[in-house]
Amino acid sequence: MRSALLAIVVGLLLLLATPAASAHAAGSPPITQNGVIELAPVANQTGSAYHANITNLGIPPGPGDTLRFSWSANAGDGPAIHFEIHSHSGPNNYTEYYSIPLAVRDDDSWTVPAADTYMVLWSNPSTKFVNVTYNFTLLAPPPDLTVFVVFPVILGVIVLLLWVARKRPRRPVPKEVSPENQGASVSDTEHADGSRPGDRPAPP
Repeated sequence: MRSALLAIVVGLLLLLATPAASAHAAGSPPITQNGVIELAPVANQTGSAYHANITNLGIPPGPGDTLRFSWSANAGDGPAIHFEIHSHSGPNNYTEYYSIPLAVRDDDSWTVPAADTYMVLWSNPSTKFVNVTYNFTLLAPPPDLTVFVVFPVILGVIVLLLWVARKRPRRPVPKEVSPENQGASVSDTEHADGSRPGDRPAPP
């Protein structure tokens, strides 16, 4: 019983010490990144859109994370631009998770549904240069406290089982009879003529 208790305690300690597989583990502090991206006019052959892996902005999203984002085009003066979050997965190698067609600023949040490679896109359909000022904050999900709830329950059950086992009456151990005592008991309980104590004498 004690060895079982020790094994369970060691197993739970190892579970607590095992780090999460996500790059942004549950309970981790927020990750905040901000910066400025310049978008050229749409007439330019290049530079009118910024399309990149979100990790390029220093944001490593993981399942259950919440991404809070805010951005503005030319400090909110415009012109309006397009913004979206998507991945190149799914049937058509494209899955859209968040999109705002045209705006001069945006302030919203998005919850990461699963492990994937997520992309951000800003595109400028205007004829003017646009400076996009952004701020991204990645919030990890709260830590899983299940083990802290289950551990005391398991420990309490084991302690109860140990207490019950100690309270059980033990069976008496039969004493071993030595050969000398065995011989004495035979001689004491049998007469020379073969009769035993308690035998009635035969009638004359």
